[in-house]
Amino acid sequence: MATNSDALERLLAALSELEAAAGENVIRSRQVQKRAGYLRRRIEAGDQLVPLVEGEEKPRIVELLSTNKAVLETAGAEFRAAEALALRAEGLTIEAIAQLFGVTRQRISALLKQQTAGRR
Repeated sequence: MATNSDALERLLAALSELEAAAGENVIRSRQVQKRAGYLRRRIEAGDQLVPLVEGEEKPRIVELLSTNKAVLETAGAEFRAAEALALRAEGLTIEAIAQLFGVTRQRISALLKQQTAGRR
């Protein structure tokens, strides 16, 4: 099991990564919002979709959405694992962590086992 200090260090790093990922996602989300509005207005005005999509600046809306999802999944997974380890290092039970996370006790147990196995 990770020491409290190690667990907190990992959690702080995960929080920094999560902050950065969320900030980048905000920027991409603003691009999506602007482009979606433009696309909707052009379609409502009778423009054909193919030339609109082909002429869209890259990365296109679908790519921005995929990137947002992937970035958040990666940062979120590390945060979830780091937070679970830190809570466990502070003495919280697996059941209590599961309640906080809204998942089963088995899911937290598997997450913690996976994390400790990966650090050997």
